[in-house]
Amino acid sequence: MARAPAAASSTPPRPSHETAYETTPITSPRSLRQLSIFVLGATCFLASTALTRRAIYRRQLRSIPKFYDANTNPHEHFSPMHDAMQALNLATLNCLSVGTMMVGGALWSFDISGLKEMRAGLRGHLGYHKFETEDLRQNGFDDPENVGGPLETSIVRKRQQAEEKRSPETPR
Repeated sequence: MARAPAAASSTPPRPSHETAYETTPITSPRSLRQLSIFVLGATCFLASTALTRRAIYRRQLRSIPKFYDANTNPHEHFSPMHDAMQALNLATLNCLSVGTMMVGGALWSFDISGLKEMRAGLRGHLGYHKFETEDLRQNGFDDPENVGGPLETSIVRKRQQAEEKRSPETPR
């Protein structure tokens, strides 16, 4: 059986000159600043885990009676309030450190550097600015910087009038 002659090999198509989505490198100052929040959370989590383990170990040592002591009252130093407060403090510390670690990781993975950037991105995706300006115009708020609108303006006028009434009259 004879093989068919090989077709002329063509060069593969070249990729278009469109730029690919570029991300910031992990060693950039922006990325390191974002990642520092995650590292802070991880460090706090390690410290809180060490504190929790130490507290549990101390509690176990406290519950074991001494060798030559009487075992009629082995839990002399038992305080339910102290134990509850210690458990609450350790749980709060653990949850805050895990939360900080999660927020730092999310900020780094979504490439968000700060609160202003997060707010601008969220408002841009939701189209909030468009609705905000329409609502302000409909409700009589012409100046978007003046959040109080007509109510705040009237309050300021009344305060100024009250101050003018209180000011001493100039002699004639």
